[in-house]
Amino acid sequence: MKKIFLFIAVIASTIIYPSCSNDIDLTSEWKDIPIVYGLISRTDSVNYIRVEKAFIDNDISALELAKNPDSLYYDNVSVQLRSLDPNSPVTYDLVRVDGNLEGIVRDEGIFANAPNYLYKLVLPAGESLVGAQEYELVINRGDNLDLVTATALIVDDVDIRDPGSDPSTANAVNWEQYGLKIGWRGSNGAEIFDVTIFLNIEEKDQSNPANDGIVTLEWKIEKNMPAVYVQNQVRMDTRLNKVDLFNYLSNRLEVKPTVARKFISFDVLVTGGGEALNDYITAGNANTGITSTQVIPTFSNLSEGYGIFSSKNSTYHEGYVVNGSTIDSIQNNSLTKDLNFQF
Repeated sequence: MKKIFLFIAVIASTIIYPSCSNDIDLTSEWKDIPIVYGLISRTDSVNYIRVEKAFIDNDISALELAKNPDSLYYDNVSVQLRSLDPNSPVTYDLVRVDGNLEGIVRDEGIFANAPNYLYKLVLPAGESLVGAQEYELVINRGDNLDLVTATALIVDDVDIRDPGSDPSTANAVNWEQYGLKIGWRGSNGAEIFDVTIFLNIEEKDQSNPANDGIVTLEWKIEKNMPAVYVQNQVRMDTRLNKVDLFNYLSNRLEVKPTVARKFISFDVLVTGGGEALNDYITAGNANTGITSTQVIPTFSNLSEGYGIFSSKNSTYHEGYVVNGSTIDSIQNNSLTKDLNFQF
């Protein structure tokens, strides 16, 4: 499956981060100001980078300029990704595509959403980005302008160890007695982690079988969790207790007397983010709160302009199951008994 991770105007993804203020001095002499956003992942078959430019005009309003694609995009720009490994100095050329034709439709707003130009990285067959390896993004705008560069260490693979490295052979989780532990290793280059579990629940509507189906609840249990390294390797875990499960089901599922439910399985997603991503989040959180000045500092790791270039990596395991006593507790405890888990 093709997975897509990119940043648009402000960073967004399966992880939500606080925005940084990208203020531009309108009284200064005009200059070309590149705006670049991108996350790359070694496990994705396709990666995209957004390259745009800031627009300043003393005679035309910013809102009007934002609706003009010519104000957002460069006419001729080359975008490359280079390995900084001296033993393997490979360079990849990114191709400009219309994201709208790639299935990445830009949300409507103040900016023109068509065309939606992105720069696409597709590696040759059999090649992949190297984990824990540094890569450089190089943007040539032409017109004798300085190159725009940024570097990122590729986040290496995440190895989920608990509740088991292979869901098909892992023991059924006794959540009712011990809660749930999610543990992982590896992922060198990561500075932060998100952990998400997905609860898969079958529903059968006795009044209308057409409504039968599988409901998947997305439960983010950790967000922007700082990486912990032990002997140069990530060694981390997080835990939920049994009451967490009952409270979550009670809050997320609606009581429907005609609907019988079955807890089928749960899946685990662990995502690691790179150093620049962590710095971006830290900058956004640095001066917020009731006693702060509320001025959020600008963060960018580009040699020129504004934006962020970093990496991420995810591991997704499907099909963990819980044991019979956990099912019994879901059916009978006071928090979830009205949800009609019957089979």
